[in-house]
Amino acid sequence: MFEEVFAPDDFIYLYIKDYGGSEDIMFGNNTPEYLDELLSKQHVEEVKLYDIEEDYDELTGQIIEMKNEYTVKLVYSRLKFINYKEILKGIGNYEQGRSPSIGEPVYFISTEKDVVFHMYDDRGCDVFALRKETLAPAYYKYRKWILDYNRIEIDNVFEEGLHNYYETLKEREERIKADRLKVEETGIDLSQDNTCHITHSLVIPNYRAEECMNEISGTGFTIFIDYKKCKVTHLKVTKTEALAVIEYQTELMSLYSKKYDGEYEGWSVKRAF
Repeated sequence: MFEEVFAPDDFIYLYIKDYGGSEDIMFGNNTPEYLDELLSKQHVEEVKLYDIEEDYDELTGQIIEMKNEYTVKLVYSRLKFINYKEILKGIGNYEQGRSPSIGEPVYFISTEKDVVFHMYDDRGCDVFALRKETLAPAYYKYRKWILDYNRIEIDNVFEEGLHNYYETLKEREERIKADRLKVEETGIDLSQDNTCHITHSLVIPNYRAEECMNEISGTGFTIFIDYKKCKVTHLKVTKTEALAVIEYQTELMSLYSKKYDGEYEGWSVKRAF
């Protein structure tokens, strides 16, 4: 993905937010000075800034402002002179408890292409651009990687996939109510590890079934034919994921069923572990 967006000869800004040596409460495994070592051959500019956090004091009824100081480190260089692979690997190591690791937020910015790349942790990254045409090749090549809860928004940007398909307010309320009731019936605690094999059932007219399967198979789900009748095809769509995000999945399945003139029959679940 990174190399799809940037080329070796691109001039890149690295924007790094360094909060100092304070240990992360959850992970606490940042490798001190590792990022500085990777950038030791670069000219690094630094400036002190503050994040402002507001908290409400219930006793006094006052808003309390808290300043968190951090150092912005800026590097400007051709990409080929930046050890970006090790930087990305270090970011991925952070929440995995591996070394060396990088806990500082790092943004790769191209002002020529108007693109910002931010890998937030081992789970994935965000890529932003001022023009959708800039990211279109990455969208088509890596659309399987789009998270379920981002897919509809991103499809609408590129006017593809589920663009212009919506639930009515009543449909949405009924679906969410049914989802939450079914989650309660499973007895699975969503505050604990809730990784599950989730299977959705769709009934699609035969003349649209192949088209439906082709689209859904390109979104990170596994899809197969359960059985066929004279007019309709019964499809199973599966993914192993946290049950906590079931409402995003059911929204997608509901809209795919609507797009292909079919019906969404619901979902079943089995613990993965």
